Amino acid sequence: MSERSDKYFQMLDGWLKYYGFEAINVNAEAGADRVFKRSRVEVTKFGKVDCYICVKYMPEGATGQEMRMYSGKMFSLANRHRTGMPLGFGAMLVVYPLIITENLSSELVGYLNQYCPKHFAAAEFPSALDLSTGNLYYYPNTPIWGYAYYATYRRESYSYFSPKSWEEVARQQIVK
Repeated sequence: MSERSDKYFQMLDGWLKYYGFEAINVNAEAGADRVFKRSRVEVTKFGKVDCYICVKYMPEGATGQEMRMYSGKMFSLANRHRTGMPLGFGAMLVVYPLIITENLSSELVGYLNQYCPKHFAAAEFPSALDLSTGNLYYYPNTPIWGYAYYATYRRESYSYFSPKSWEEVARQQIVK
């Protein structure tokens, strides 16, 4: 890892703790550098929501195909590890696979602009962060079937992963 990625991971650990996540030890199985989980009851989602964040550092970037494979693998991992009621019957699963890179390709950005996997009572919302610019990329639109939740997924992805968001939150905390 680079000095910049080490610093980002330290900050990410702190911010995800701030947002109520805890690190879980499935990294070797996952093929991710970090995996976090938060479970809570959310009235707007009609029950218990298990939210997983899976983070992988790929300094040289990733292709769209690599993102698709990584995202699908992280969704399957989270689905295997979640417990409780069946999805759709008092439970929901949200998975945020994140690739961190120092060399984000336009091909990956284009792929994220069109990649929108569909699951029953679950969401897979992959994102990519370019450490060289601090920009975060993810699916920018709202599918008709995801109308109730996609604005939340975009907002949460930005809040959880973007150093720009962390700066905004920190400034607001100072003002209070």
